[in-house]
Parts: sequence; structure tokens; C-alpha cells
Amino acid sequence: MRSLTTLTTLFTALALLVAACSTAPAPTVAPTEAPAPTQAPASTEAPAPTQAPTSTEAPAPTQAPAPTEAPAPAEAPTAEAPAAQVVEYQISESGSEASFALNELLMGAPTVVVGVTPKVAGSITVDWGNPSNSKIGKLEIDATDFKTDNERRNGAIHRFILQTGQYPKIAFEPTAIEGLPASAKPGDVLNFKVVGNLTIRDVTKPVTFDASVTGDETQLSGEAQAVVAHRDFGLTIPSVPIVANVSEVVTLTLKFVATRR
Repeated sequence: MRSLTTLTTLFTALALLVAACSTAPAPTVAPTEAPAPTQAPASTEAPAPTQAPTSTEAPAPTQAPAPTEAPAPAEAPTAEAPAAQVVEYQISESGSEASFALNELLMGAPTVVVGVTPKVAGSITVDWGNPSNSKIGKLEIDATDFKTDNERRNGAIHRFILQTGQYPKIAFEPTAIEGLPASAKPGDVLNFKVVGNLTIRDVTKPVTFDASVTGDETQLSGEAQAVVAHRDFGLTIPSVPIVANVSEVVTLTLKFVATRR
């Protein structure tokens, strides 16, 4: 037992000795120079900025194609002389009338006797491109239809003066138109003279009417007037006690409306 303790003590001392030897500071070694600080790596030059790619030149703007000239407007076709320029009209009884007028003293009072009939027939051809080429056909008046404001007078006119039972028509046949212009348009008023032969009963005499006409391509209206002497046509006015101073001259008037055929 005592030997065991002695051994333990011996081992303990040895352990302490060893420990003491191991803890002694190691001889100081001259410090090695601190390693030169590592040079910061040479800064790699910042890469030259990439040059902005040379801007490709914007393509030259495409030139707008030269505007094609607008086609010249087609010329309006030259008006031929169609139906619109040369037009034939027929005188209509509606709105037309033929009349005669003369002066007399009736029971001492000045009176204008007027006889009227709407029964007028005839045709008119107008050349609107050249009015001077216009024509008027034969005109006829129904003498049996003449009426005044007095029935006795009407009877005397039909039986004794115009003798309408034998000569029912009064006719006027134009032979020339004077004074028409070389140009006119619908709506213009045309003033001219119509020369022709007037037949009353069985006597024909040259007569000139002064006329005025206006209208368009669908209708004409106008008036023509002439003064004649009743004796020139062999007309005799019956003698009546209450009638005196019957004028020698008679005014003949034609008012008409003519519509396109």
C-alpha cells in the first residue's frame, strides 16, 4: 500500500515536470518581416466604353411618289341638237284664245265689242340653239265659236258677217318670221314679227302680227296682235238703228299656251 502511494507520488511529480517543460516559452525568433502587403492588383482599366454602335444612317426617306396628275376633267359633251334644242309645241285650247275687237256706238254709248273663242289649233317649232330657225305652222280658229256679250250680236256675226255656216274656219299661214335672235335660252322673252296670209271667208290678205313669246322646253306662252280693215276682207256690218259709227279697223289678238308634243 505504501509502495502504491509512493508510485503515485512519483508519477505525479513526473507529470508536473513534463508539464513544466512543455509550457516554457519557446525562444523568441526574430520576427520575419511582415510580408509585403499584397499589391492591390493593378486596377484593370475599365474597359473602354463600348462605342455606341455608329448609328446606321436613317434610310433616306422614300420620296413620296410624284403625285399623278389628276386626270383632266372630261369635257362636257358638246350639246348636240337633240330633242332638248329643237322642240315642237302644240297650241292648247286650255289657256288659249283668239279674239277680235272693234269700236262702235251702242245706243249712243261708246262700246268696245269683243268676240272670243278658245278653239285655236296650230303648232310651233322652236330651235333653242338658233331661234331664227324656228317655225310656226298653219293656225286655225273655229269661227263658229266666236261669242260676244250679246246673243243677238253673236247671231249677226255668224250669219251675216263671217257666214260661218259656209266658212267655219279663219286661217293664218305664216310665210316668214322676222326679228328672232340668233341665240336664246329657255326663259328668255322673244319679240318678233310673223308675216303671213290671213284668210277670212273666201278672201286672203297679207297680214303681219307683232308677237311676244316666252317659255321653256316643255311649254310656251305668248301673244300676237295685228290690226286689219274689215272691208279688206269683204266684211259688211249690218245697219242697226241702235248701232252707229262702227270702226273700220279690227284688232285681232291671239293669246296662246302651247305644250311640248
